[in-house]
Amino acid sequence: MGAGAHKLNRREAFATLWAAQDLAARTAQLEPRATLLPPPSTEDLALALRVASLPRLTQPANDAPPELALGATIGEGGMGVVRAARQLALGREVAVKSLRTGQATPDAIRKLLHEALITGSLEHPDIIPVYALGQNEDGAPMLVMKRVEGTAWSAVLRDPQHPLLRDDPREPLIWHLEVLLRVCHAMAYAHGKGILHRDLKPDNVMVGRYGEVYVLDWGIAVALADDRSGALPLARDANLVAGTPSCMAPEMVEGDGAQLSVRSDVFLLGALLHHIVTGQPRFVGASVYEVLFAAFECAPFAYEDALPHELQAILHKAMARDPAARYASAGELRLALATFLQHRQSMRLLAAARERRRDFDDNLALAQTLRAMTEPPAAALEQAETQLAAAFAEGRLALREALRSWPENAQAVAELQSLLEPYIAWQLADGDLRAAAAHLAELPQPSPALAQQLEDGKRLAAARAQKLAKLEADFDPRIGARTRSFLALALAVIWSVLPLTVDYLSKTGKMAPTHGGHVATTGIFAAFMIFAAVWARESLFRSKLNRSVIASGMVAVIGTFISRCFAWYFAMPFGATVCFDLVIIGVVVAMMAATQWRRLFVPAAVYFVGAIIAAVRPFWALEAVAVANVVAMSLVAFAWRPTDYDECALVMTAAMPVPEALARSKAHFRHGDAVL
Repeated sequence: MGAGAHKLNRREAFATLWAAQDLAARTAQLEPRATLLPPPSTEDLALALRVASLPRLTQPANDAPPELALGATIGEGGMGVVRAARQLALGREVAVKSLRTGQATPDAIRKLLHEALITGSLEHPDIIPVYALGQNEDGAPMLVMKRVEGTAWSAVLRDPQHPLLRDDPREPLIWHLEVLLRVCHAMAYAHGKGILHRDLKPDNVMVGRYGEVYVLDWGIAVALADDRSGALPLARDANLVAGTPSCMAPEMVEGDGAQLSVRSDVFLLGALLHHIVTGQPRFVGASVYEVLFAAFECAPFAYEDALPHELQAILHKAMARDPAARYASAGELRLALATFLQHRQSMRLLAAARERRRDFDDNLALAQTLRAMTEPPAAALEQAETQLAAAFAEGRLALREALRSWPENAQAVAELQSLLEPYIAWQLADGDLRAAAAHLAELPQPSPALAQQLEDGKRLAAARAQKLAKLEADFDPRIGARTRSFLALALAVIWSVLPLTVDYLSKTGKMAPTHGGHVATTGIFAAFMIFAAVWARESLFRSKLNRSVIASGMVAVIGTFISRCFAWYFAMPFGATVCFDLVIIGVVVAMMAATQWRRLFVPAAVYFVGAIIAAVRPFWALEAVAVANVVAMSLVAFAWRPTDYDECALVMTAAMPVPEALARSKAHFRHGDAVL
């Protein structure tokens, strides 16, 4: 059957229903957004007779004071009026709903009594509490309720600049959805009590200035089950069309009470959601006939693409024509809406993360460009790296919160992956292995390539750290310090006692110094150096620094040996030989000062002064040697003492102090920092 024929059949079926229900007469003066009331029945009229048995609330009885003191009118409707009052026994302000003068018809009485009985049975924070039901001095029913101040939800929906919206930090859609959540909560409670509202619309919801939400106007509500009290009409007996045409469920238009269920109210809740997102009732038309037919047909509504698809799906399911396709309860619909709000917050955080992503990409590109320069501007690079880290941290935080709110947010998962991967690559290139490893563990999807880079970086860092540790050990001045200082003092004694002995023997005529004897003493020094190297080999050969000290000593010995041999061969004066010895030793010590300890420049200077004295005063040459040796080697021993290495420096850094030298070494091996 074609769509046209199907619609024609629907038209014919609705025309039959229109005539059978006498809807032309019943809706002659009805607005599409007003409530179509069911006609009174004999049971309704019998219910109206109960008014006579109600207590009088505004007229003294048996000399007792009245229960209420009525005040000013605070609201009016088509048949009813709401006045402020004071409940004298309890001393509290209340609201009293009664019928307008001349409107106390059986139908109006029925509606008011139904509302009182139903609302009185529903004790829920989002349903106005009923305090009492009675009659006034004229015998008309009065409903005493909690006095609340608020605005019809419809007024807020019509005015985007309404004070309730303007004074609230939430966006309007969120504000209205949270109101709807409260309405769903109230209806879930009513359904649990076996009551259908049948007339949910924005006019029948009141919103207070402090966030209160109240579902009003239960006048056409029906009971799902018979409690045998006869107080409420049963849904199965509601075979006449009733409700608001612009938002009726299809089964409500059909007038078949057997089809009414909680899913009928779910449809009305969906119609409220439709009004929120479109600003219009679910069904519109040029006449009540057209509006009711639109509700009867219930064709799917085409929402704008800008409306989130998740919310569109909720709308279509809540207002499905087939009740079985709708949410099974108001609670299910409420859960779907709450989930959407949760997802919406997640998407907003995702949008914020994407805003920061642009800053991240820009700063990453700038930092990479600057880092590639031979001499990058330090200030610009530091600023780019700082802004890069800030953009990454803010974007990552927003994405983590988005996923905390909605773990299945696939877009946020993909965005987090695409944010982490380039930053991990940057950290690996920068040598920050610890941070890279932590962020690698956060990746939603593992990255074998980045994991391999991390492992390669760890191995390289370990190798460089091992090399740096060896470098530090090779030039650690603490190793063998006591031994070096002891050997320097021993040399001070030997190199002073021996010259003084030779000088004494020479000046007393017991032995004249010769070049051969002078060359022979070199062997004593060489033997001493060999003995020292063997005796202290465990400490002196453990580090490159100590080995360089031994090597420097041997250079001094070899140098003096060669110098003495040349002096012997050329028959140079003995005093000149002594001068050359002091100069050679002074040069060796000066080289050690230039490459190892700055304080050795002073002992070197002592040797040069001794050489000058020996040259100027040959008679005192040996005394000059003795004094130069004892003073210079004592200073060397002092420089090598175990408690002071501030001036120790690495050989490769030309007498740079140890802290600075090590800092430069670590900077050179910066990848090693990650594992140190």
